[in-house]
Amino acid sequence: MIRKIITTAASRLLIALVNLAIVWLAARVLGAEGMGTISLIILGISINQMVSALVGGSALVYLIPRYPALQLLVPSWIWSVVVSASGSFILGLTGLVPLEFVFDLFWISLLQSLYNINQNVLLGREKITAFNVLAFLQVAVVLITLALLLLVADQASVHSYVIALYVSYASVLMGGSLLVARFVSRGKWWNPVVFRETFRFGGYLQAASFLQLFNYRLSYYIIEKYFDRATLGVFSIGVQISESVWIISKSIAMVQYARISNSSDSLYARDITSLFIRITGLLTVAMLTVLLLLPPEFFVFVFRNDFSNLHPVILSLSPGIFAVAISLMLSHYFSGSGMPWHNTISSGAGLIFTVILGFTLIPRYGLTGAGMVASVAYTAGMIYQLLVYLRISGARWRDLGIRMSDFRALKTHFQQ
Repeated sequence: MIRKIITTAASRLLIALVNLAIVWLAARVLGAEGMGTISLIILGISINQMVSALVGGSALVYLIPRYPALQLLVPSWIWSVVVSASGSFILGLTGLVPLEFVFDLFWISLLQSLYNINQNVLLGREKITAFNVLAFLQVAVVLITLALLLLVADQASVHSYVIALYVSYASVLMGGSLLVARFVSRGKWWNPVVFRETFRFGGYLQAASFLQLFNYRLSYYIIEKYFDRATLGVFSIGVQISESVWIISKSIAMVQYARISNSSDSLYARDITSLFIRITGLLTVAMLTVLLLLPPEFFVFVFRNDFSNLHPVILSLSPGIFAVAISLMLSHYFSGSGMPWHNTISSGAGLIFTVILGFTLIPRYGLTGAGMVASVAYTAGMIYQLLVYLRISGARWRDLGIRMSDFRALKTHFQQ
């Protein structure tokens, strides 16, 4: 298990570095306004993914070990097409996504949905290495394609970023489909019982994810409303840099979810979650400390003068980044244990704070206010999850404190 976590963390680190290279390249060439447009496109794709994953999302990780793959995949494919088409039309109609990118939004959303379905099947089968390789290839292809278009072909526009997304998702979709085909056997492709279970379990998970998405990104729309797209571009870069700290926690959570989903031992689920909370908390604090020690001049040097006020954004986001790192462990404990509704409640609680504080603090304090809103909302959701976890699992507060034995255990595993 530790080997899988280390492998996943290493791949996540590579992915984060490639993503930072993508952000750096796009920001340097397209500027803050271009990054603002890209952030709206990505947010639109994310909204489509949230609804599409209602059937083909992370619920597959829990259900794949329990039902025939074909009976889970066919409804997921059909649902992806319907959601990508209708979601893109609605987002374009309401002006939440630039109108000229609505057609691209549909195709990229569909490609990403089908790719995500494959990834969830691989994760449910605990094919962690294949999952990581495809995830890395996806961002690597974006970087290579984007560099060729911006630097070699001299096509300095947002459309170049869109083309890079097309190429990357089409590539990894083909590769993932070949891997997933091994788990699909001939037989009945439609089972109403399986579909209802997928919708039921996926409904809880995606309700949480949908609320959490708006909890994470509602500030984008508020910033654009009260300021401009360039200001949004600066905030989106600050968010991406801050969220790179989640490399370790996301890596651990992914392995944790697969393990708990394939186990029926509640004590094992509790103990492994408490251990991961301790380790994640310690490593997240260390990574945040390094990030906050970087001087403001560093970000101007890496990007350009448009992004001179990134440091206050990252500082205001830091408490929330730590809260989400812990929340990821708790979310995957509830999902893997068949209790995803607690994640929905947690996300809803955070969204309430985002809505109430977003329209008061952001107009007054700008980018720093947006970071403060995020931190309060993330922390509120994490506190709810933590209290429920302690009550349900039987864990105690002292079980969450870091221990010397944790360091010895990690040292042993690393030596092995």
